Amino acid sequence: MSLSVTCMMVFATAPVFGLASAMDTFCSTAFTASSDKKLVGFHFQRGLIAVVTHLLLIAPILWNAEYILLALNQDPDVARLSGMYLRVQIPGILPSSMFEVVRRYLQAQGIMRAGTIVILCVAPFHWFNNFFFVRSPTYGIGFLGAPIVNNITSTMLFTGISIYTYNSRAMETWGGWTATAFRNMSSYYSLAIPSVVTTCSEWVVFELLVIATSYFGANQLAGQAILLNSVRILTQLSIGLGLATSPRVGNLIGAAKPRQARIAMHMAMVASAIIGSMGTLFLIFYGEWWTSVYTTDPDVALEAAKLMRVACVFIVSDGLNAVLGAILRGLGRQRASMNIFIFGFYICAIPVASFFGYAQHMETVGLWWGLCVGVITSCVIHIVYVLKVVDWNDEVRLCMLRLKGSGTTNSD
Repeated sequence: MSLSVTCMMVFATAPVFGLASAMDTFCSTAFTASSDKKLVGFHFQRGLIAVVTHLLLIAPILWNAEYILLALNQDPDVARLSGMYLRVQIPGILPSSMFEVVRRYLQAQGIMRAGTIVILCVAPFHWFNNFFFVRSPTYGIGFLGAPIVNNITSTMLFTGISIYTYNSRAMETWGGWTATAFRNMSSYYSLAIPSVVTTCSEWVVFELLVIATSYFGANQLAGQAILLNSVRILTQLSIGLGLATSPRVGNLIGAAKPRQARIAMHMAMVASAIIGSMGTLFLIFYGEWWTSVYTTDPDVALEAAKLMRVACVFIVSDGLNAVLGAILRGLGRQRASMNIFIFGFYICAIPVASFFGYAQHMETVGLWWGLCVGVITSCVIHIVYVLKVVDWNDEVRLCMLRLKGSGTTNSD
């Protein structure tokens, strides 16, 4: 199933996240910069167009994933099972993607709690369905029950947030469907594509890390899986903080309040640093207990303990990267963030990881030290960029130019 999830992440989830993130720029600035609030709905439609177009393009790839994996010399049984999983999962991709797009539409208008409320309402049904379709000795269908549950959950999430939107003040920004949204989509893609590259490049690096670790034995692979899951859990708060900060910065820039936008940036950075520091302290003092939650194998626990020391070095930087990247999205500087991530991960992290892991025979620990170098490098460049390169007063002018050049003329 892990191969299926990886394919879904690389081809669907990560690109959709990137394509939708351009709304953080257009919708949030249009909400405060224009007297015509219907422009928010206009840019929301453009986000829908970009996401649906992408899904139509990748659906045939996912449908024929079994044959593609076989062509790549994957094990026939693995290819067959992965192909089955992905085919069943395809119907749920659209509602899950629409949930993400609608959520960003609401966040651009300062409605932050909608997604959380809907998720909390749907979560109990997801848990029940997971038992019923996967684990139930009577009705469970095992492996293929998981994508069915995901499809049901995605549909419920989209339905829930649609109902919430229809009954909220967000409808004030909806001007109805218009063919004008299809015009000049290049301006939308100019911000969306760099976001896609940024999101996918980060996912690909972590997947390459898994592949590289597999050459060092099962114990190191298992230890690395524990650390990877731990890092993702500990950075979720910073990712959530970034999702809230991005539209906030965009709103303030659109309202011609660069000073407040800069303050919001500083507050988000401080909050992320505090969150990361707490995560680091957790690993230092409770790392051994945390590892025991995942495994009782002493060899795996030993490998995980070695990697925990590396994680403690870059947890803060990883969280800051998420927040700073979100701030740049709010400013419409997705291309800058893309260049920073590519330099940090592909120019720095991969060569250093290869050198430490293979040439210096440090194996998995060396690979993670290489990743650590890339994460910290990206963080430092991000900080220098937002503090020294970005002219916050000039961002207001650039915001107005971007709105006028996006196919509309209604911005003030």
